[in-house]
Amino acid sequence: MLGTDQEPGIMARTLNDLFYEMDKTKEDMKYKVSMSYLEIYNEMIRDLLNPSSGFLELREDSKGVVVAGISEVQAKKTSEVMDLLVMGNKQRTSEPTAANKTSSRSHAILQVTVTQKSRVKNTIDEFKVGKLFMIDLAGSERAAQTKNRGKRMIEGAHINRSLLALGNCINALSENRGHYVNYRDSKLTRLLKDSLGGNCRTVMVAHASPASGSFEETRNTLLYADRAKNIKTNTKPNQFSVSYHIAQYTNIIADLRKEIFRLKLKISEHGEESGDGNSRKRKDKNPEEMNRLRDQLVGTFKEQMDIRRRLIELEDTAMQISLDVNRYMLVIDE
Repeated sequence: MLGTDQEPGIMARTLNDLFYEMDKTKEDMKYKVSMSYLEIYNEMIRDLLNPSSGFLELREDSKGVVVAGISEVQAKKTSEVMDLLVMGNKQRTSEPTAANKTSSRSHAILQVTVTQKSRVKNTIDEFKVGKLFMIDLAGSERAAQTKNRGKRMIEGAHINRSLLALGNCINALSENRGHYVNYRDSKLTRLLKDSLGGNCRTVMVAHASPASGSFEETRNTLLYADRAKNIKTNTKPNQFSVSYHIAQYTNIIADLRKEIFRLKLKISEHGEESGDGNSRKRKDKNPEEMNRLRDQLVGTFKEQMDIRRRLIELEDTAMQISLDVNRYMLVIDE
């Protein structure tokens, strides 16, 4: 996943492509890239960019599952991200076993969040948010092959337990029969809930060995990874609009300007019709009637604006109620 300086891994290549695509549109768009890096060791979550924070807890809200207290670092180029990854990997838990000299004893998760926003100033401030999860899973282990004992054996049991929970979630999602997906069996599956069955595309890369002695492990690995490609999700852009109320008011202002123009046109037409002498005499004879009509026109216009203002308030209230209902329904579903 990480690779070396001479042979960069998947993380480095992916981030290179990401920053390259952003550079091509930086004249029109603003980008903000932030990242966090953590590990799950013995079902405990640790921040690899700030190990002194200790073990962290998972929290769940209307936006999804989050890690309380995780540090987020902003980056502007691939080299900065790679430096952070190298620093984080030095803090990662790894111990040699009989099967692997540099065996990872934990799952590492890199989360990269990209926010895109147009440089064009407008009353409607639209931006898109994308999240990229890159997970370095610890390999499944057989105690007989790794010859683990004591602490190493407990670590292997936790690794296999979380991988089994991940496999069960993938099975439930790939069958696509409306089965209940139990993400709560492991902290790994809870964190990857959005990556597996949410608004996201899922890719699994399997590490297989060509050695004949590893035939059984290679076969099981390929079967495990093959199920991930059967996950079906409908993805859509995460696009949000800020200052939605301002956009509403611009529409109201445009309508009011049209109304004012229509009323001015009507008044001018009325003035042209009363341009002859008889009309002027009537106008001179009935100034009170004209004042009354003008007051009625102004009163109607004010009443119209008041109704429009109340309509906006009602729409805002309805929108807030709709958002609350959606949030409560999400909580009920969880």
